[in-house]
Amino acid sequence: MWNSWCEELAKRMCAETDTDMSSDVYELMGYDLETKKIRMGMLAEKTHPYIKEKVVEMLIKQGFSEWEAKNVLKKTWKDTPENMQIKMTGNLRDLFTRLKKKNIKIAICTSDSREGTVEFLERLNLSHLVDIVVCGDDAVSVAKPDPHNAIHICKELNIDLSEAIMVGDTPADTIMGQAANLGLTIGVLTGVGTHEDLTHADVIVNNVSEVVDLISPNADSKEFHSVTVTARGIFKIAERSSFSQTNNKNAVMNRAFHTSSVKNTEILNQKK
Repeated sequence: MWNSWCEELAKRMCAETDTDMSSDVYELMGYDLETKKIRMGMLAEKTHPYIKEKVVEMLIKQGFSEWEAKNVLKKTWKDTPENMQIKMTGNLRDLFTRLKKKNIKIAICTSDSREGTVEFLERLNLSHLVDIVVCGDDAVSVAKPDPHNAIHICKELNIDLSEAIMVGDTPADTIMGQAANLGLTIGVLTGVGTHEDLTHADVIVNNVSEVVDLISPNADSKEFHSVTVTARGIFKIAERSSFSQTNNKNAVMNRAFHTSSVKNTEILNQKK
């Protein structure tokens, strides 16, 4: 979805300025044209208002006046791709439905624009399954990794911070979860982040399906997933476990994968 958006923006800016600035746009956004993937960087972690400011700064550095730079941005910027193509990393409707059946509240906290997020949810028929959405250009929003949005969501849903789970694919997501002192912070590898990027998570899983299996397992399921529990995660689980006063490492590790205490809310990050 966002690879086409980057390429479309670069084409419009080149046409508007009569200058080949594609490589500059891609570098600013963190987009790899060769692999057609979004790297960790501006587009993956920052809000649209912030990115627009940086686009103006880039144009000014290239010799445009501030007025010219803002005018170019105004004529070329679009919050969503012209032909939105959504790459699915899991059956979100099925996963969200499973969570709702367990009375688990669902929130989306994203740095994307509200326009693009609403379009995404409507196209996938997910809007009715989501309890609250906070977007990067909302007046109430504070950019990640500030814990404000996570705290705001829990307050709006009347959920204790310790009973919330943050799921994300960037350091901004996982750092926000820890800064807000949420019950659990889970990193997923189907986005832009790698194991090395997600060291602030308590648990790292391969995809969002495994997240739902972890916190809301089917009673008759015989599937087992390989997950990574970070040192931070082991400490948190041990600290909150009845085993925290024992030196029995095996007992602590067994509790690390216990999922019977289902959380009341899941904060999901839909990202570029």
